[in-house]
Amino acid sequence: MTKFKSKQYEKLTELLDQVPGVVEHMTSMEVIMAEKILKRRIDLGLTQSQVVEIVNAQGEKITQATISKVECGDGTVTTDTYNKIFYALGIIDLNFEYGELPKSSQRILEPAR
Repeated sequence: MTKFKSKQYEKLTELLDQVPGVVEHMTSMEVIMAEKILKRRIDLGLTQSQVVEIVNAQGEKITQATISKVECGDGTVTTDTYNKIFYALGIIDLNFEYGELPKSSQRILEPAR
């Protein structure tokens, strides 16, 4: 990425982070799963259609449109669908990283006075 594109990307990201709900969406379970699945598929050099073929060859059913929904972070995807894709892509460990709790959670967990 060139310096010019990099600066544009940084400015756009900063601007988007100010829009209500964007940070929450980008750190949602659906988006995290989407990123992991998309990265694994690309690392394997597979198309969405090839993932469909793998899932179908395993006796399960899925469509390319469903793979697309998953990779876009759609909130209507079921755990069954994730499991089919994980199995097809050989995903056995999601390696979640943990950060600080949101301030609202911290207030709830504080001892009563």
